[in-house]
Amino acid sequence: MLAMVLQGGAQSYVHQVVVLNEGFFDYFDTQEQVVPVSIGSYDPVTGAYQTVATLTGPRFGSDVLLHDGNILVAADDRVLRYDADSYELLAEAMVTGVRKLDVWNDQLLLTRGELGGLDHYFEARDRNTLDLLYTIGPDEGMLFSAEDVLVVGDKAYLAVNNAFDWDNVVGRVGVVDLATGTYGAEVDLGQDGLNPEKLMVQDDALFVFNNKDFMGSSISRVNVSTASLAYTTNVATNSGCAASVMAEDKIYFMEYAEERLARFDVFSGQVLDTLLGSPAVYGLVHDPINEFLYATTTDYFSSGDLHVLNMNGQVISTVAVGVAPGNMALDIRSNTGIEEGSSVIYRVFPNPALGQLTLHGTLPTGSVRVSVQDALGRTVMNEQRPLGDYAVLDIADLRAGIYLVRLNDGRAVRFTKL
Repeated sequence: MLAMVLQGGAQSYVHQVVVLNEGFFDYFDTQEQVVPVSIGSYDPVTGAYQTVATLTGPRFGSDVLLHDGNILVAADDRVLRYDADSYELLAEAMVTGVRKLDVWNDQLLLTRGELGGLDHYFEARDRNTLDLLYTIGPDEGMLFSAEDVLVVGDKAYLAVNNAFDWDNVVGRVGVVDLATGTYGAEVDLGQDGLNPEKLMVQDDALFVFNNKDFMGSSISRVNVSTASLAYTTNVATNSGCAASVMAEDKIYFMEYAEERLARFDVFSGQVLDTLLGSPAVYGLVHDPINEFLYATTTDYFSSGDLHVLNMNGQVISTVAVGVAPGNMALDIRSNTGIEEGSSVIYRVFPNPALGQLTLHGTLPTGSVRVSVQDALGRTVMNEQRPLGDYAVLDIADLRAGIYLVRLNDGRAVRFTKL
């Protein structure tokens, strides 16, 4: 499969994977922040990770997203906006109990939840200044706190769960009409659809991953056009903090009883399989450009790792990150934003590769030096050759692992040899 997406002639690529590390707050003994919340950046080309911001004050982080050159973060009692290149803090607003984020036009939408209750559970803020625009709470018909928020068209769908009232969780999908700022009728997910945590959309269907009572998980399908429940299906006999993502007409989710990932087919409405060899993940995101899964694991107090998985859940590579990396966001850009002044823009496919690797895109003309280095920086291939619109490299004799391919002295591109 081509490891690229063409959008109006522009080639898209993953510039960075932004990782929100929740850190570690000692709730039981010292009531102190042992490890602070931090933001990290993973470079898919070089495989390098760096911490780019450390947050002082919040006990944990709950969401991160990339939008229009900005990193938007929800962390305990505040929302923050950073520049996605310089990582400079551009704006900050105090929001008690902030949970999840999404963007509609120039508005930042967020959900809220907090032990003890709040006066409202949804906010719309100015995306740049983070100034409050309006709220939705009990007086507007939203009686319970919410977790996830997902924008589809001019509507925001909310995973309404009342999760901070442990004995009275609910399972509903709320709908906000963003054009009018009003709250409509809720869709009841049924008794098996309690505690919805993650919303995903495909075509006219909204899929909801539910944590139930933490003794099992389920997936609900809601028809968007009719705002009606199609089904709620139990998918796991044990559950914890939700880790699920939509990819390739399937929902990948954490099967806690098996300590592995499993796959749910959205067409049949049934669990397909459990992915043997996959890690017990805490965070999960799909890379649609290269068809990878980025997954995180952690012991929640002293360590955390970021894994690159193939679509069968097998680990391709691993890098250490911060403590409790629970949320990630992909910084997807077009080739018009890289290597200004250079006409050399290319990608590799398939990736991972077995016998042959194809370089495709705008390649340098004339005789070109093609070099490949292994993970230790050793040159394992070095040849001078003319290139056309694409070039095919024979990598059958390379050992399995991570490599960098470079044309002349230009930007290296990372690939995995199976």
